[in-house]
Amino acid sequence: MGKHAYILFALVVSIVTSCRSQEDNVELSFEKTDAPLKVMESITMADSVVVILLKPYRIKVKSNYSNTIRTSRLSMNSGGGSGYHNPSKYLIYTDKHKLAPPPTGVKFSGHDTKVFDIYIGYRMFIKSKEKNSLFENAVYLEENGGRKVYDLSKSEIAVRFFEQKITDDIRGYLSFSFYNYENELGLGHTIKVEK
Repeated sequence: MGKHAYILFALVVSIVTSCRSQEDNVELSFEKTDAPLKVMESITMADSVVVILLKPYRIKVKSNYSNTIRTSRLSMNSGGGSGYHNPSKYLIYTDKHKLAPPPTGVKFSGHDTKVFDIYIGYRMFIKSKEKNSLFENAVYLEENGGRKVYDLSKSEIAVRFFEQKITDDIRGYLSFSFYNYENELGLGHTIKVEK
């Protein structure tokens, strides 16, 4: 192996090893929560309504770094696991009394674990005539950006209906991006959204 080829090989191995170790230094895990399933009414058309089903998740993020890292981005990837989400397909909200943007700038002070309660949103079409029966027992919660948000927990029919519409091909991947203060590098970790 020539000198230049060896240097190139060593550089590639170094980059791959670095990426691998960065991934290993942040661990993500999903949990279900008892927060209510919600639905956001988005666009009303002639014979159908666009709604966003908001499903609650709890995510534990563990940093194995001894130094400080900070979250810089929380996003959804496509079902194929590459590329950022299409906002018309997924939305992410923190699970508060009122919906809010996803958390950024959360500081991990070395070997730290943080818990994020969030909603992952799935954009769906339902027929206008279906809406009346599905929303019959829904409880109005708030208006978010001009869109009405409802709690579906009092309607077993609505919960079953919407859960069936979440297929594996639209679940996607949740990605966290972090900034590592020790080496001034960005790093990331991705986890598949499960049922």
